[in-house]
Amino acid sequence: MTITTRADIARAMYIGTREVFMRNLKRQPEEQWKSYATIKNSDKMEEKYDSVGNLKPAEIKPEGEKLTYGKIEQAYETIVRNETVANGFSVTMEAQEDEQWGVVPEVKVNELIRTMISKREHAVAEVWDSVTTSIGADGVPYASHNHPLLNDPTKFNDNLVVGEFNIETYEEAVKRFNHWYNHYGDKFFTTPSALLLHRDYQTYALAMLESQLRPFEQSNTKNTIPQLKLIFSTYISNKLVHVLDESIDSAIFQRRKGLTDEYDYDKRETFNWYYNVHERYKAAMINPGFGFVTIAQEDVLG
Repeated sequence: MTITTRADIARAMYIGTREVFMRNLKRQPEEQWKSYATIKNSDKMEEKYDSVGNLKPAEIKPEGEKLTYGKIEQAYETIVRNETVANGFSVTMEAQEDEQWGVVPEVKVNELIRTMISKREHAVAEVWDSVTTSIGADGVPYASHNHPLLNDPTKFNDNLVVGEFNIETYEEAVKRFNHWYNHYGDKFFTTPSALLLHRDYQTYALAMLESQLRPFEQSNTKNTIPQLKLIFSTYISNKLVHVLDESIDSAIFQRRKGLTDEYDYDKRETFNWYYNVHERYKAAMINPGFGFVTIAQEDVLG
């Protein structure tokens, strides 16, 4: 086991050091993943998410004829199993007692928490980054050209647009929301409300969506087409852009246990201190084919 000794933080042990850099760091800003994942509380090892097939379409019943009854049926099931995420460090008694600038308390409180927040960000980002390769409950990738329908083999849903992010692929992605079907092949209403993309696209996206001279408008008047909310992340891939219907849960953060801190002191042999934090959760995609459309560059397809 690696133990932090006085030699590791020697420069912060003596008066004369003006400042320790970590103490200048601002606190972690609002966690980005919370704007593109839904928090689901969990009370056991794993949770199941069932999607229920829609009822058959309504129809005209001729006078005196029997009504044709449909049934409620399970569509697809997704199982999400929680994982334990942890981090910690150990330090000698001498290093903790002799350093002058509070490096150990700073690491114990702020730096350990920062590493846990970073792990959450990467976990949720990985869910979105793998939508073209990870297989959903319907047997195809979460972003796919061909999501099968349970009760109509002649139709399918398509929530994947291949190409660079630009006005053409953006328009095509938005149109996909107008052509979604339920499992009987009937119209399934969903509409885009947000655009999730890497902050590398910030300037381009703002210029593209706020321009008063869009290719599909023939006047210089103020744009009257409803604007999607922009959600930027520095963690997700810059080769994928996702158009979201935020009323439908897609990516989730399934929380089993919140952040918990522990410490221990070996008072018999080494006199070392041990600090750790841990939590239990799992980031996952639970929606196979509804709720979002992905614009993907060719080289990230499975």
